[in-house]
Amino acid sequence: MVDYISSGASVADIGTDHGYLPVFLAQTGIAKRIIATDISVASLEAAKNSAKKYNVTDAIEFIVAPGLSAITNKDADTIVISGMGGETIIDILKAAPWTIDGNIKLILQPQTKTALLCRFLYDSAYKIDKTLSIKDRGKRYTIILCNSEKYKSEDINQ
Repeated sequence: MVDYISSGASVADIGTDHGYLPVFLAQTGIAKRIIATDISVASLEAAKNSAKKYNVTDAIEFIVAPGLSAITNKDADTIVISGMGGETIIDILKAAPWTIDGNIKLILQPQTKTALLCRFLYDSAYKIDKTLSIKDRGKRYTIILCNSEKYKSEDINQ
């Protein structure tokens, strides 16, 4: 997933859980701004503990909030939503219509209902640039790279 985050991006990891992605982004300096959100206080504490373990706590903003409710288009230009069901990702995007109105890159990795999510993205006029199938620890996952119509697909790192 990190391969699709542009250098200097402002990244929001929605549903961060243990915060491994934000920690990696902070360690490597890929992102200029990193926001980690989770609806669960316990999960966000786990993310903070991961950041503390790797001494990158000051590089990450931690927010307890459902979905994108505490994020605006001024906070992040790259949104990562992974490890949730497609229907949950749909609900998150529906509650944040600004994700289609500006230069927002979405990196989505649904655990279930991928076809339903793709149909929603298409029907809602998100531009799907690429879908990828990856294998991790013997399990296949789909990653969907998409953006608002204003975002240029050639800007996605290959």
